[in-house]
Amino acid sequence: MAACVASVLMLRTAWKGAGTRRKLWAAAGWLMLIPAVALYAFWLGMVVGLVAALLTFSLCAMTVVKLGEERRPARRSALRAIDEKPLEPDERPRIRWRGWARGAAALLLTAITANAIGAAVAGVAPGARLDRFAAAVILVPLLWACLVIWMLSDRVILRPVLGMTGASAIAGAAIAWILLA
Repeated sequence: MAACVASVLMLRTAWKGAGTRRKLWAAAGWLMLIPAVALYAFWLGMVVGLVAALLTFSLCAMTVVKLGEERRPARRSALRAIDEKPLEPDERPRIRWRGWARGAAALLLTAITANAIGAAVAGVAPGARLDRFAAAVILVPLLWACLVIWMLSDRVILRPVLGMTGASAIAGAAIAWILLA
């Protein structure tokens, strides 16, 4: 766990830093994960140890980010003078339904896409049936998290919606191909 905490702190230092030391901190942070994964794999076994190392690293990173957060001042009023330039997308007044639509898409569409891709991996990937199933079981939560992050961080909601719809359609076609073959 200490190796995971150290790697997260090194990566955070690299993120906040500048210059050539930034690259050194980033390299050291990623290289620090190797002993963490090796220790977890030795202690808990290869499969469980890898998952435990990834979860520990993620929890440490989430804690570091949470401890370093800062509150932003309130946004400017939607009322502005006529002679001002148009507002940037982040400065526009919020519309409540957009937030709800983004949240619903982040919950439902990402889950459907991640599970469809996981099912396609379980059916199409080479290897033994149990290995494909294990790969899909590990892939789905990681992919779901990545898709949620993409959905919530993109300024334009249409890009992730179209991307995930396309990925779901391709995964669905792969699943149909497996079932019909």
